[in-house]
Amino acid sequence: MENLYLGLGSAAAILSLVAVLTHPDRRSALSFLLGASAGLVGVQIFRIHAFTILAVIWLCVPQGAGNRNSAKFLAPLGIAAVLFASTALLGDLVNSPTLALQLLGLVGSAAIVVLRSSREDAKAMLWGLLVVSTIGSAVGLLQVFKLVPSDLWHLQISAVGRPTGIYPEPDWLGMYAGVGVILSWRLSLPRAAKVLFSLTNFMVLVLAMARASWVAMVGTLLLVLCAAVVHRGTHARAPRLKGPRKGRLAAVSAAVLASMIALTAVPQLQEDLVRRISTMIGTVQEDDISGQARIRQNDSLMTLADSVPVYGHGISAAGRVGAWGQIDAVGDSQNNVASNWILGMWVDGAWFAIPLITFLIALALIRLRTIPGQLLTFCLISSLFSNAVFFPITWLLVALAITAGQRLHNTSAAERPAADSLARVAGSGPHTLEAPAA
Repeated sequence: MENLYLGLGSAAAILSLVAVLTHPDRRSALSFLLGASAGLVGVQIFRIHAFTILAVIWLCVPQGAGNRNSAKFLAPLGIAAVLFASTALLGDLVNSPTLALQLLGLVGSAAIVVLRSSREDAKAMLWGLLVVSTIGSAVGLLQVFKLVPSDLWHLQISAVGRPTGIYPEPDWLGMYAGVGVILSWRLSLPRAAKVLFSLTNFMVLVLAMARASWVAMVGTLLLVLCAAVVHRGTHARAPRLKGPRKGRLAAVSAAVLASMIALTAVPQLQEDLVRRISTMIGTVQEDDISGQARIRQNDSLMTLADSVPVYGHGISAAGRVGAWGQIDAVGDSQNNVASNWILGMWVDGAWFAIPLITFLIALALIRLRTIPGQLLTFCLISSLFSNAVFFPITWLLVALAITAGQRLHNTSAAERPAADSLARVAGSGPHTLEAPAA
């Protein structure tokens, strides 16, 4: 059965690619597909992410832009990535040297997007990411309502069980649902679409019971509010620019109504939510298995960090810390990354990892008032508990966050009026793909 699903999936992927390449506007279609591929987890061909393969194909499609001003970002990013990847040759606990190649492939894919994307490309990529995230959330809802034959996780945590959607586990579903919530709130959508997208992703963000995503959502919101206050103070005379707000009130009303119905229909769900939230702000209880596991994992990472050389134990070494915190120093480990991305990268590369860590954090903060910057911030905070730094989504958001501060070219002279119109509607405020004007 697994081989059947693999065969059907491969056939669907090939047919989709053929359809995209033969589409009259194949560049926009391929940009959409590239964004959609970033919304998937672990889809690889010969250990190469589908996102990387699509980025190379997308590079070969004509009418791309040439964003030469992005070199000031790409040069330090490339140097930092190569420095970190070089630890695969130096470390004493390297578990999977190919992880370095995957990282370089993802960074290279991000560079391609930065150098060749136009306004229309960036918009299509975000749409692709939103659609796939929402599909994952929709499948999760179908699992909760027993309309999809799938086992739900952790019935002892949630009365309705934790859905997984199209992802391996509920934590990833929660993260991508959070991405869907931010995108559906920030992008300009018709009222019905905004309600549908935001409600679907919000419900699954709650039902997945993924505390990492909850913490990331709250943390991102607080940082965005702080950035808005700082920006308003330093630009006191700047006009207040409003972004697309159509459908937001309807989306909030739908979310409140759905929450009331769910809590009334399943009274136990309210108690489960309260207990789950309490574990985020209080002491981790002994019966909180996942919380205890993360504490043990961090303790083991700190143990490895105590003996780390200047170049670290080598990329993928942090994956030797098992699910319950045990250190598998001999032989091969089933995992290659740590649950905490900063601790994991320090164990892997020590001082060789600092430039890359600094770059990612600085980029997220610099672009905090843009859509890609907020999404990148959300993913980086979530990755302190469930590491997605080696997933394509992080590097698509890195690329779009870099381009958010650039004056992107249009794909062709014929498309320039539409792109200029989009720029005028978007303005330069916090509700755009671009960074706010100084």
